Amino acid sequence: MEVLCDLLFELSNEDRLQILQELEQGNLRLSHVAQKLDFTVQETTRNVARLVNAKLVARTPSGVYEVTSYGHQAIRLLDGYRFLSKHSGYFVDHSLIELPYKFQLRIGELNECKPVKRLMDTFGIIEKILREVEEYYLYITNETLSTASGYQLSLRAHNSGVQGKGIKPTGFTRSRILSDNVPEEVWDKLGSFKAKGSLENKYLERIDFGLFMSEKEVLFDFPDKDGNFDYVGFTSTDEKAVEWCKDVFGYYWEIASSIY
Repeated sequence: MEVLCDLLFELSNEDRLQILQELEQGNLRLSHVAQKLDFTVQETTRNVARLVNAKLVARTPSGVYEVTSYGHQAIRLLDGYRFLSKHSGYFVDHSLIELPYKFQLRIGELNECKPVKRLMDTFGIIEKILREVEEYYLYITNETLSTASGYQLSLRAHNSGVQGKGIKPTGFTRSRILSDNVPEEVWDKLGSFKAKGSLENKYLERIDFGLFMSEKEVLFDFPDKDGNFDYVGFTSTDEKAVEWCKDVFGYYWEIASSIY
């Protein structure tokens, strides 16, 4: 525990963290580090010495400093804390505890995600995803989270050869609003795509994560502490976030049932 506390202490210093991040971009001499970060040479020398002592940085035979393999790994593990701290207000009220632990460990891959703060923005992003999708879209939801125009867009996507997969809660029913506003013809055509296998649904007793995504963009949210969703969360087009969300969907798809 003492070694862990020492490591966290060194990484908790803003100046030392900036030095580490600068050295990650390439090896530098002390004077160059100080110049790039606008630090005094004295302070840079002291902080680099601490990083060397912590084995996060090493001095090469040519006199420049480099991040060690240990240092690189420590920096990468900080990404998860960056994501949590950047959105601390959200995670005070929302929980990712029910998410499989292996995905919790990878939340640093979500660092480039932007918060979505309004439900209307959620609808807009879903429609944007459906307008721009070329290969596939995936979703996990415990409610109908699309507008009537969203269903028209999904139909257009399927007509273009897009594949769709969705996970819903057991006992899912279509909302009355959608039934009244989406033409029966649209439902019939979507049903034909289900029959052809280009639109598939599976079911879970409990939904712990909300998702709507394509190969290009993701939108996701977490439940509150009582397990309820308010459908505001995060969005991104970052490759790492897309991969993370696709992996999470794959996990739930494997354990979901095809029986309604």
